[in-house]
Amino acid sequence: MKASNNIEEKLLGVKDKLEQLGIEEELVNEIEWCLGSYSYDKNPSGLIEKAEAALKVLSKVKKQNDKKVSKKLIADLERIVNSK
Repeated sequence: MKASNNIEEKLLGVKDKLEQLGIEEELVNEIEWCLGSYSYDKNPSGLIEKAEAALKVLSKVKKQNDKKVSKKLIADLERIVNSK
């Protein structure tokens, strides 16, 4: 059960980071929708899918400016994606 709460927390952090960077508004909206869906059905597949999309976006941002995205956030996303 803790792992499922963990994915929820991580995706909330990802959503906040994307909003802070002012990028990927559509992905932010999709993450919000998936978080709502997850709270209802506890099926993490949508969250994992959005984590994968966010990983691509945030990895690209990190390559352009290393200080904008933490290594921990990238590592957390990689763990989520690799858990499927």
